[in-house]
Amino acid sequence: MIDAPNKPVLLVEDNFDLAGNIQDYLEQRGWSVDYVPNGALALHRVSEQSHAAVILDLRLPVIDGLEVCRRLRHSIAPRIPVLMLTAADLLDDRLTGFAAGADDYMVKPFALPELLARLRALVRRSSALSPSPVIRLHDLELNSSTREVRRGDRRLVLTRMGYSILEFLMARSPAVVLRQELEHHLWADHPPGSDALRTHIATLRAAVDRAERTALLHTQRGVGYQLAVIEPGRRHE
Repeated sequence: MIDAPNKPVLLVEDNFDLAGNIQDYLEQRGWSVDYVPNGALALHRVSEQSHAAVILDLRLPVIDGLEVCRRLRHSIAPRIPVLMLTAADLLDDRLTGFAAGADDYMVKPFALPELLARLRALVRRSSALSPSPVIRLHDLELNSSTREVRRGDRRLVLTRMGYSILEFLMARSPAVVLRQELEHHLWADHPPGSDALRTHIATLRAAVDRAERTALLHTQRGVGYQLAVIEPGRRHE
């Protein structure tokens, strides 16, 4: 199909029936799927071959999904989109997955059309190019060519999803970005059912505004989010 990437998706899942269903569904729609059943093979495969994205189960034999995700982010493939699958729907599990570097999170059982929609959004966002390599706001600077973000003298360590949110908000600053608009940017027409956006925003705010006298990331309740220097008395968090 037209929207299928020119590189395969790596599927890492030890449930052979589920893996088979996912692989059949994606391949019938023109996507190429590279399959491995455990974390050790996943790391080896990514180091040997280029992939458009990784569908990664959380509970894996040999090396679990969290450790696989951490190693991908830290050295092997820091920019590859990762969609994590899990049977758990606890907030701590989501936070741990995002902290390890996952871009998105789906709870089993899930609908295969939604899985495809999430993949499309991740791959599209990963391949999109920023029109300006450096964006600045106050003492916050984002360099899209190096993906480095600094607040004053401090270098910020962000998740992939946090970086994408920050880049989008900085490009629109000082405008308020509607929640629905940000969700569409991140997940197209299939935002996750869980409160994933709020979790990502909280993690991003902790990185951007931690120990800073001037807060830049603001929540306009009932409307959306804003990255701006707001005068005292006009902040709406």
